[in-house]
Amino acid sequence: MKKTIFLFLVLFLYLQMNAQENNDEKQKIQAAIADKFPSTRVLDFQYLQYLPADYDSKLLGQDFQSGQIKAHSKFKVAANIPVYSKSKWNITSSFNYKYEGIETRDVKDNTGIDALSYDRKYDFHYLSAAVSFTYFSILFKKPFIYNISIFADGTEKDVERIKGFVGGSLVLKATANTKMTVGLLVFIDPASPLPLTPTFTYEHKFQNSPWTLDFILPQRLLFKRDVFKNGRLSIGSELTSDGFYIYNTNPGYPSVYDYRQLEVRSGITYEHRISNAIIATFKTGMANVFNSRITERGESTTDYIFSSKQDATGYFNLGISFNPFVKKK
Repeated sequence: MKKTIFLFLVLFLYLQMNAQENNDEKQKIQAAIADKFPSTRVLDFQYLQYLPADYDSKLLGQDFQSGQIKAHSKFKVAANIPVYSKSKWNITSSFNYKYEGIETRDVKDNTGIDALSYDRKYDFHYLSAAVSFTYFSILFKKPFIYNISIFADGTEKDVERIKGFVGGSLVLKATANTKMTVGLLVFIDPASPLPLTPTFTYEHKFQNSPWTLDFILPQRLLFKRDVFKNGRLSIGSELTSDGFYIYNTNPGYPSVYDYRQLEVRSGITYEHRISNAIIATFKTGMANVFNSRITERGESTTDYIFSSKQDATGYFNLGISFNPFVKKK
């Protein structure tokens, strides 16, 4: 569900919409999405670095390995290219690349087979491409957005899976201080642990205060405020989903496995608008991994063969994004 969660968030983040339906409102919607998620901007670069953390793991329910993750970094590139935009329709293509490097040290097998410790280094490449169809409509006299997204992912070697989702989001409230939406998402993915999930967003600017509450179920709870002339500070927690594919050359076993990790990152984010189209981002805080599993490709994460636990650790994230279609202020 790695990129499914990301696309799911894009689906219902239409928070800046007013009651009427026109092209100006559609532009407000698109601007609101790009404002909240750098990865939805035309071009986005992100570098993430974790501090060292101890871990232990299980294979087929039995103790397997333990050691320390000495270094763990990710470099991501996201590109979002408008394909068609007219009246009520929007078609967008998205492309993502990620390099993930992991170094472990003092790794010990806890199976009783090998008592020696050793160090290892792993490199993974992940790629995905998606096409998203969005239709803007009215339901119960309120703005309603339909979305169908289909995407493929894999590695530099091959395409591994094709999946998607269908969803809708209804804008319940859109005032100067409060914006609220509710929706439903249906996964077109046999490996998804849930066939569908409700969506909910709530954004509220506190009266006589510079702070704004930004809540998105289940992805984030943030308190935000503008600082300096071109900056914005956010404090809170965000749920992230990530992963990659692992190839196996041992005979008698599946050739491709799927690694998935869920974590909560809590800390601060500072965004600075360098120009009207360029925004730099810095994040830092603590990362807590609560679900880290390997499954056979195409199987649900509930049917895993490998799982691991690791200590909470610090992280920092540097990013820069480019959005040339933003209107000048």
